[in-house]
Amino acid sequence: MPTRQMIKKAKPMGAAELNRRKLRSRRRFLKGAILGTLGFCIGAAVDALGIEPEWIEVVEQDLHLKGLPKDFTGRRLIQISDLHCSTTVTRKYLERCIRRVNHLKPDIVVLTGDYVTHDALGRFRERVTELLANLKAECGVYAVMGNHDYGIYSSWGQGGNGNVGVLINKLETAGVRVLRNAAEAVTIGEQRIWLVGLGDLWAKDVRPEIAFANVPDDEVRLLLAHNPDTVDHLNNYHYDLMLSGHTHGGQVNIPFFGPPILPVRNRRYHAGMFHITESKRLYVNRGLGRLGRVRFNCRPEITVFTLKAG
Repeated sequence: MPTRQMIKKAKPMGAAELNRRKLRSRRRFLKGAILGTLGFCIGAAVDALGIEPEWIEVVEQDLHLKGLPKDFTGRRLIQISDLHCSTTVTRKYLERCIRRVNHLKPDIVVLTGDYVTHDALGRFRERVTELLANLKAECGVYAVMGNHDYGIYSSWGQGGNGNVGVLINKLETAGVRVLRNAAEAVTIGEQRIWLVGLGDLWAKDVRPEIAFANVPDDEVRLLLAHNPDTVDHLNNYHYDLMLSGHTHGGQVNIPFFGPPILPVRNRRYHAGMFHITESKRLYVNRGLGRLGRVRFNCRPEITVFTLKAG
């Protein structure tokens, strides 16, 4: 127990000391902001800004689709992307993401790539597939692969298939249907819509002539492709909406300027909904994971699409 002599009364803070503390706090904030904006993946930048790179945002969208079968009206399709399971993006955080998705009670879940980061030694493939096995959706969980999933060369746009087959097999074993240049009908009763999945653009694995080969032109088609730049290679193919990830929304989004760095040729495809033509749309999900530790003004995203006719 402290004695009376040990107890000291707090001294009132003078105006000069108060100003000094405010100045130190302002300097610390500006230092963190500059480091975070430049993408330095250090704790000082994150802590100084008070940024939470794991502060999930649930984005709700009404998705109007011409010719949508009646039994699909009101159904929920949830998209998640870019988990980047790694030493930086922890299992605990990703478990929370999966629980959040299940809590939203999806009818369909689609995953748009980059489940690991590089992972040359295969340390995280097992971990991420164990996590994704816990997803629950009445009509199934479907996935396409991202550049990091193919291996280190493809992750930097240099092509090659690396260990993608190993990860695909693990996902399939976990109950995830992987659509690598393939299509599958999702059925409710006797009605259906189509999910069409493409390989990754940077891995030079995009084969739309195979993926669309047996899909009727007059039925609803939702296209999954990791890299949004893929949309510029599909002028001769019909789809209602393409779902992508890859950009992380830029990860750092500077007010009045936007993301300073984006891994796409067409910089407008950074995040959100885009009208490609009168009948084609593109949605770019900001992803749940990240490269490094920093997100600034760009929260991780779970997208909930409510399907509606028209």
